[in-house]
Amino acid sequence: MRHMADDSYEVMSAGMSPETVDERVYTVLTKYDVNSDNLQSISVEALHDQHFDVVITLCDKASNECGLFPESDALIHWDFKDPKPLEGDQGFVDTYEGLKARIALFLMLNGEDQSDAVGPVELFKIMGDPLRLRILMLIEDEFALSVGDLTKALSVSQPKVSRHLALLRDAGILKDQREGLWVFYRLPENLPVWIHHILTTVRNGNPGLINNEKLKLSQIKDRKKPGFSKKK
Repeated sequence: MRHMADDSYEVMSAGMSPETVDERVYTVLTKYDVNSDNLQSISVEALHDQHFDVVITLCDKASNECGLFPESDALIHWDFKDPKPLEGDQGFVDTYEGLKARIALFLMLNGEDQSDAVGPVELFKIMGDPLRLRILMLIEDEFALSVGDLTKALSVSQPKVSRHLALLRDAGILKDQREGLWVFYRLPENLPVWIHHILTTVRNGNPGLINNEKLKLSQIKDRKKPGFSKKK
């Protein structure tokens, strides 16, 4: 939650019977570039006198014993099997992926408006156009692309690419950023987490949709790349 929501939420974590953090947790978090500094397991007893807007439990036992937080505004139960008894890392990977999906949905339904981006229905309508879908997948994969790059990669006319980029920009899904004589299109910094999650899932699950386009991008000679970083 802390990794996906940034500063939108103050997040605390505790267990009913805390134990030493399993080394496989660090392995999986490192794999997904999630900061694990100062990670520790603490007891819910240490937090019993605090008020929480939302309490999320991850097992039936915790759900049954969450009378410790009677003043919380909302109690949500997500039932996950304990991956510790399983061999290897896969159980922890599955748990991470499951939590990531649940958290993305939670942020979509409960988060404040983070931009002027469209809602779910409008987003899927926009992504229903094959050309716009490939534009979004390429930009999500490459971070930022110019109109010229997209024109060459997609093998379509510049006016057509520009029209679709303008629609995506007006919908709040893309932003343009000028660098000298070049204009690059990228995802906005304040794009809602749930939209990021959908775009990443679509790209990772369907890499073949843009394989040819990525090959064409790699073959562009003297290709101009943005000098600004992802964090700007």
